[in-house]
Amino acid sequence: MAHTKDFVPDRDAEFDGWLANLTGYVEGKTGGPAPGWTHIPAAKVAELKQRDADWRTAFARTTGPHTPVDTEAKNDARRAAEGFVRPFVAQYLKFEPVTNEDRTAMRLHNRDTTHSSIERPGTRALIAGLRALGGFQVEARFHDEAAPDRRARPYGTNGCLLNYVLAPEKVMDYAKLKDTALMTHSPFVLSLGPEAEGRFLSCAARWQSERGELGPWGDIQHVVVS
Repeated sequence: MAHTKDFVPDRDAEFDGWLANLTGYVEGKTGGPAPGWTHIPAAKVAELKQRDADWRTAFARTTGPHTPVDTEAKNDARRAAEGFVRPFVAQYLKFEPVTNEDRTAMRLHNRDTTHSSIERPGTRALIAGLRALGGFQVEARFHDEAAPDRRARPYGTNGCLLNYVLAPEKVMDYAKLKDTALMTHSPFVLSLGPEAEGRFLSCAARWQSERGELGPWGDIQHVVVS
């Protein structure tokens, strides 16, 4: 695959092989009795495998005679797969313990070490709006404390890292916000499971630099999941 600005191939046939290769590599590194990588939650690996399986099933139905419904299902599966894999790569595959050799094997871009001028984020990421949407989903709106009227990320950041926890009561300790999601746009929708219903989602955010460095915490916010 040619080294283009976007690491995701355009053509469906190339995307099919690329996603299968990335999924297989991640599965190999995170599986077994002594996994090479322990920084990726098992639930995220399982979701990656499911997105890959859904895509392959939908794509296979369009490689021979097929209907417009098959094409629409294939396009939906690709959008879902890309929508998951892009933040997955940004959060888990850009930094140590993943190496340049790993990224080459997964057909990802290696880190550009020439951007040494990019510093650790110095401003807070603030969650300005947090609301339950129903269906075990929560919407978070966020901005930089230095630019409350803008939704753009600060220079040198690849997203806003949301740390959160579900609990019967509000949690005020940052150390207990163990689960994470990388928010690349605002508003961001966090999808949870049925077990989240009626529980408090406590969360706080930090800007994450392109080198994986984290800025200062914003305030902890809470909402009851419905």
